[in-house]
Amino acid sequence: MIFPKKAVSDPPLASRQNAAWYAVVVLCLALLLSYTDRLVINLVVDPIRTELALTDVEISFLQGAGFALIFALAGLPFGRLADAVNRRNLISGGLLIWSLATICCGLAADFAGFFAARLAVGLGEAALVPAASSLIIDLFSPHRRGTALGVFSLGATFGAGGAILIGGILLGWIDAGYFKFLPIVGELAPWRQLFIAVGLPGIVMLPLLLLISEPRRFNSSGLMPVSQVLRRLVADNGTVLRVCLVKGVLAIGDNGIFAWMPTLLQRVYDLTALEVGALVALAVSGSGATASVVGGALSDSVARRWGVEARIVLLLGCYALTVAGAVVLYFAQSGSQAALAFGIWAFGSIGAYVIGHVVMQEKVPSEMRATTIALSLATIGLVGIGLGPTLVPLVAGRVLEGPATLQSAMALVGIVASLLSFVMIWPPVRKSLLALTTAPEQAG
Repeated sequence: MIFPKKAVSDPPLASRQNAAWYAVVVLCLALLLSYTDRLVINLVVDPIRTELALTDVEISFLQGAGFALIFALAGLPFGRLADAVNRRNLISGGLLIWSLATICCGLAADFAGFFAARLAVGLGEAALVPAASSLIIDLFSPHRRGTALGVFSLGATFGAGGAILIGGILLGWIDAGYFKFLPIVGELAPWRQLFIAVGLPGIVMLPLLLLISEPRRFNSSGLMPVSQVLRRLVADNGTVLRVCLVKGVLAIGDNGIFAWMPTLLQRVYDLTALEVGALVALAVSGSGATASVVGGALSDSVARRWGVEARIVLLLGCYALTVAGAVVLYFAQSGSQAALAFGIWAFGSIGAYVIGHVVMQEKVPSEMRATTIALSLATIGLVGIGLGPTLVPLVAGRVLEGPATLQSAMALVGIVASLLSFVMIWPPVRKSLLALTTAPEQAG
């Protein structure tokens, strides 16, 4: 007797949803590690500067340009690659590279060696967000993408705050001699031990990444030619291109403030590394986590009620919050007030990042999503990370005078970046507002 073959079907819905959220959680952890490895340098600026005999501007190159140069240049090729190959494997390779490079930062003997290691960190991390964002979009329906990307973005939020908190805790343990028993490593300077300690978890995490299944790319007709990509970027009043650009401009304020906040709290307000870590972690992780989840969920709610085109309007509120945070920072009189200002800034900035992320992904087809995200990250790298940390000491040293020049420079860089972002995004926002006032409310 011949039995009919069973039709091959997709996995049950519950199983697909569990797999999708597993991928989001693991990718969120990878993003957390990437931000920790990228930003922990901000906690040990003075020890590095003293041992390697560097200036503040040279330190800013290690914080920003050394990472941003390759992060930006490699981002677009990795984005194109992520639109064509297995995204999970691409992310895994990037994780291995940046983790090993972070360890090499702790072994650097001079500025050139440190700079080369930071370039390698940027190379590895350039693969993560374009591939992960594209993968997550293909795992979720349009009305759940904002929430999913918001949860993914928690990795950046907790990584940014956690880099300083975890770094402060580790430095406390190192100073107490907890790692002296380790051969070779135990004899290194505390800041060197710190880089090695934060680089190791990425290597341990690789097996978790390899358990993620590569999802099917929906509505994809293959890798899109560059000419078509460019046409998509400038279509619809250049919305996608404008969002990419404002991400970079606002990132000038992000990186200028974040890169120098730990140094400000230590130099000006005499806080310890652990106190700095706790304050920065509370400010960034608390407000940033709320902004990631609320921003994504609120944008989904707006999309259900008024359509996906309405999401972009929320960016105006985000920029208003970053201006408010920078103004509070300018007038801050204590470390806790400066941290509060940073929290206000982070709420607006991270909310803008999540919402802008979804806006871009919904404006382009599947076959250029990773490329689009890579373009925005290249802009963030070249403009934001490349300029932000360096602009602050330049403004403080050449424009301002007085004992509070570092704090004032951080605030002024943030205010200008926010206002420029508002001006650049206004045309597509205005178009969306006009459409909302003339069209009937959409049913959810």
